[in-house]
Amino acid sequence: MSDARPDISAVIISYNGMKFLPDCLRTLTDELKGISHELIVVDNGSHDGSADFIEANYPDARLIRNGRNLGFARAVNQGFEEGRGEYYYILNQDLRFGHGATGKLLERIKQEDSLGMIGPKFVYFDGGTQRSVRSFPTYKHVLYRALFLDRIFPDHPRFGSWRMGYFDHEREALVDQPMGAVMLIPRRVVDKIGMMDERFPILFNDVDFCRRLAEAGYGRLYFPDAVVEHYVGASTSTMPVRIRIISHTSMYRYMRKYARPIEFPLLWLCGALLMVSIPISIAVNQTRRTLTALAASFSRR
Repeated sequence: MSDARPDISAVIISYNGMKFLPDCLRTLTDELKGISHELIVVDNGSHDGSADFIEANYPDARLIRNGRNLGFARAVNQGFEEGRGEYYYILNQDLRFGHGATGKLLERIKQEDSLGMIGPKFVYFDGGTQRSVRSFPTYKHVLYRALFLDRIFPDHPRFGSWRMGYFDHEREALVDQPMGAVMLIPRRVVDKIGMMDERFPILFNDVDFCRRLAEAGYGRLYFPDAVVEHYVGASTSTMPVRIRIISHTSMYRYMRKYARPIEFPLLWLCGALLMVSIPISIAVNQTRRTLTALAASFSRR
């Protein structure tokens, strides 16, 4: 093995992803041609043959087989520990690459040493733009969410300020948090701020990582010249009730981590609001899924 570091350590986190992995790996490896790289796949205990598929079809990839689902944060950290590249390319499995997105991200982040992360524009598989940029959540955002104000007024500069419904996804901008489905991160940055906090195993690990980047003075850049197709929710859509509970508890854990003692009364109030809103959120989500299924059924008639 050469002592020279590759430019990119591409780390894919896999979990029961056979619906997506063939396209993801095919398009990614096409994009990585001409870029010095290594490919690492961390499989979180898949039982659909994902790991066997990778082993059979991508023998040059380093495959880490976890015996069970250790969560996204732990899997990413395994990639950090295993990777040798100057940049870590942390990737979900439900992606399709094209149009030189990887090369564009790499070229752009190399232009500014102050950048700690860069993320692309995401589009759905049908080509529609995804809202993929958020601000750091605060106590007021919990209140807006509990009162459904962010859903009623998603583009409002105050009520929609967490999910940033008003953000122009066609312009490059420094933001709080680009979506964590694709993250290109310099090795030197991880060496400085550390790996992902495994107290956030599935959700909010990317939010916390971006918060730590911000506190260390590193910028997080949304870069729409690079476009990646993203299915959204390949690993979480099979457990909608559980993921709602995890989402609310992870948000509370995130806010507790950064709360100052003077903010504890607000923190406890937000915790209560988050817990009370769990069954409401589950009911709303299940109703939406039912109505969507009914609409699809009628449209096929």
